[in-house]
Amino acid sequence: MTMFDKPAGSDGVTSPGTVVGANVKLTGTLKDVNDITVHGQVDGEIISDRIVTIAETAKVKGPITATSITIAGTVNGAINASEHCELLPSARVTGSITTGDLSIRSGALFNGKATMAESQAGDKQTVLKTVDVEPEPEESTDTKPVAGSDNDSPITESTPAGESASNDTSTPATSTEPAAELED
Repeated sequence: MTMFDKPAGSDGVTSPGTVVGANVKLTGTLKDVNDITVHGQVDGEIISDRIVTIAETAKVKGPITATSITIAGTVNGAINASEHCELLPSARVTGSITTGDLSIRSGALFNGKATMAESQAGDKQTVLKTVDVEPEPEESTDTKPVAGSDNDSPITESTPAGESASNDTSTPATSTEPAAELED
């Protein structure tokens, strides 16, 4: 049996993938289940189940989809990296980036929109990360209406100087001074 009779990858070893040379101009869809490295020019879509590397000499016009994408060259198109995307200092990217983890090195140029997404292990489902931010609690003041007054003016109790206000809501706030009562 010759090596041409054996299906690629049947021995459990993955092939090195696809390499587009510096003097190559490719038009159309470039798809590989293994790694793809581009040194030349690609006008079209690049799809890999693994890693895509866009070298410093490369120019890509079209979308790129892979698990991990590293860019040192020029890309005009949408980038979708399910795990990680890195823009190296020589990168020039115009287009949207959707990824789980984004690194942009100093010197890289990026013009577009970046969306951080969390990929579910084993699923093709993507969940956008959202962060709930609660405002910092302000110093609390207790406002109580004055009993028996005509205008129900509030009395405001604040924390005495030198003491800090407690944000613990499990115990009621107490004052060291007795509450003033108005007589008719």
